[in-house]
Amino acid sequence: MIRKLIIAEKPSQAREYAAALGVKKRGDGFLENESYVITWCYGHLLELERPEAYMDLDRVGKRWSLKRLPVLPKLRDFRRVVKSGAEKQFKVIQQWLKSSDIGEVICGTDADREGQLLFQEVWDASKCNKPLSRLWISSLTNAAILEGLKSLRPGESMAGLAAAGNGRAYADWDFGMNLTEGFSSLFGSFDAERKKPNVISIGRVQTPTLALIVEREWEIEQFVTQRFFEVKAEFTTLQGGYPGKWFDLRDDSKRITDPQVAETIVAKTQGKQGEILRIEQKDVQEPAPLLFDLTSLSIAASKKYGYSAEKVLQLAQSLYEKKAITYPRTDCAYLSADILPKLPDHLRATRQEPYTNLVDEAAQFGLPKGKRVINTITAHHAIIPTTEKVALDRLNRDEQNLYDLILRRFLAVWFPPAQYHQTDVVTMVEDEAFRTKGKVLLSLGWKKVYGSSELNEESEGKSKKKLKQDQTEDESVALPPLSKGEDVKAKRVFIEEKSTKPPKRFTQGDLLKAMEGAGKQIDDEILRQQLKGKGLGTVATRPAIIESIIDRGYILQDHKILRPTEKGVELIKVIKEKLPQAQLLISAEMTGQMEFDLSKVERGELTIEHYMTEVEEAIVRILQELRSFEQRHGKTPLALAPSSKNLKKGKEVKESGKKDKTKPVEESPVKGLGNCPKCGGEIIEGQKGFGCSNWREGCRFVLWKTPICGKVLTVNQVKSLLKKGRTPLIKGFKSKSGKTFAAYLIWEDQLEAKLKFEIENS
Repeated sequence: MIRKLIIAEKPSQAREYAAALGVKKRGDGFLENESYVITWCYGHLLELERPEAYMDLDRVGKRWSLKRLPVLPKLRDFRRVVKSGAEKQFKVIQQWLKSSDIGEVICGTDADREGQLLFQEVWDASKCNKPLSRLWISSLTNAAILEGLKSLRPGESMAGLAAAGNGRAYADWDFGMNLTEGFSSLFGSFDAERKKPNVISIGRVQTPTLALIVEREWEIEQFVTQRFFEVKAEFTTLQGGYPGKWFDLRDDSKRITDPQVAETIVAKTQGKQGEILRIEQKDVQEPAPLLFDLTSLSIAASKKYGYSAEKVLQLAQSLYEKKAITYPRTDCAYLSADILPKLPDHLRATRQEPYTNLVDEAAQFGLPKGKRVINTITAHHAIIPTTEKVALDRLNRDEQNLYDLILRRFLAVWFPPAQYHQTDVVTMVEDEAFRTKGKVLLSLGWKKVYGSSELNEESEGKSKKKLKQDQTEDESVALPPLSKGEDVKAKRVFIEEKSTKPPKRFTQGDLLKAMEGAGKQIDDEILRQQLKGKGLGTVATRPAIIESIIDRGYILQDHKILRPTEKGVELIKVIKEKLPQAQLLISAEMTGQMEFDLSKVERGELTIEHYMTEVEEAIVRILQELRSFEQRHGKTPLALAPSSKNLKKGKEVKESGKKDKTKPVEESPVKGLGNCPKCGGEIIEGQKGFGCSNWREGCRFVLWKTPICGKVLTVNQVKSLLKKGRTPLIKGFKSKSGKTFAAYLIWEDQLEAKLKFEIENS
């Protein structure tokens, strides 16, 4: 019997397909029944070959050098090799693709650019010409899977998406491989403490993101604090008192910088009679915030729980795989009109404590309306709960926290807007003007979803402490009955001295905003949605970019704050001051335009050939500039990354380049080391080993901390193993004969967590 082959992105996704289709028979690396065979990747099974594969090493040598560059394979010449540890599963997929039992192939990887690419890699390698379809779904519920299988998209409709995936991969390879080698050969050195080279890593998205952080640090350093003075008054009337703040009628933004001017106003108005010149009153509505896309979810979770962007993505992916939420890697905060009839099912699925009363009330308001909810979507709609009820006690605390954010944001759009009565009063005393702003909440509306403790945090995006401070400054308070022309008395007039504040350092949430806006932190929700596609990276790649900049020693995370290291500052400084051609590497706008061009490739509006030609021309110009710099200045090593020893002691490199003591970085259990090869869950560190967080569900994958020839696996080595299929080179292994040797650890059997040595230069 001819069967259909479904290729999933990971084992957990394959199991959901199997459950929906009733596929129960297990094979080695696949599931099957009479109608379907379901197999899976482990993310990318293939990777682009190293530059050395395209070089004549006898001619150019093995040592990194500008003389070996550029290495720019033509599109048709790029080659991929199977990643270490992935050989077994790659072979399983290839055998099924070529099997005469298979009559049709269905791509069932995640419905995005990267998911398409990792499928495309194994599909192209097989040279398979069987009919191909694409499963495109936004949740892993049984209903969504079965509905998606009834409306499969033709494989050829994904050509633009596949081209954009390859364009991203090739461009990142060209930039990263050529310029990391070029910059390292010129500005790198040997790190004696780590006993390895100090690599100067360059990336198409990584480097402009680092520039945002460094340039913010420079703004802080160069900021000159200015004093200013506010004159405030307490007025009395027959109906009660109210506050006011002086302002210039001709220039509303004018500040008083001369204390004498402020004292003159106080002396002039203290205890004097005045009158109300103007009163403006109106009722205003505040709509619920937009539904979450991945970026706004990451920002909210960073602000409320201190989660990193990478952690939010991992938690969201876990919730998606547990059928709790829809597809998380979305850049869209809207729903499409065709989902409207299904929304009551999504709402009913959330009806459990502590949300029951809110769900019942939300249902009474009818379906959400308006363009703030129903609008044009991109590849995937906003993140919302699915139509399946979630067992909250089966979620860990962090998953519960993130689910709560998503669920409450979803409930909020069912409720009406919050309503306020707003009053703006101008009081004149001795020809001096004072403004008072009053705002009274008339109806909670959607704010009821959050309760009084979280109202201001959700609606204003500010902490309660910050909001309270702003209310004091703006006099946004409840007012007594007032009328135009009414006599008042300036009972007390006083001066408050203040000073301008420098820009704040980025948190991960702030940085995500800046990356999304190509360097501009855009707070307006609607404007953010309108400017999609021109940011640094994509919603799915930004968390990993931030982590890579930290891992490579360019920035430090001090509690929630990101600050550059001396190495990071020196790299951006040398580009900015001495390498004009390379400045496109730190231009957020330029990199954002490249991201936008990739989306044009995806839509078929730009060829991948044209896109890659521009990439190659830029790299050639930068490499030529590096050669000219080397001829004039020779090799110029940059600072080393901070040592792990200093980081543990809570020290870091300050702006001046001197080491200074700061608060120690808070330590917490190490999580998020990578995905479990067996089930796709999260690998976490335990006392005796590195195991899968899904152990309660039966996953027994674990890398033990048992010494291997005298060496115990470290966190970074495990991260590399899970991500790349091999550890960095480990020195100091001891053989049974007592000899020391260096080797990489690679997978012998990935699913059983068995390792083997790969000897250096073997």
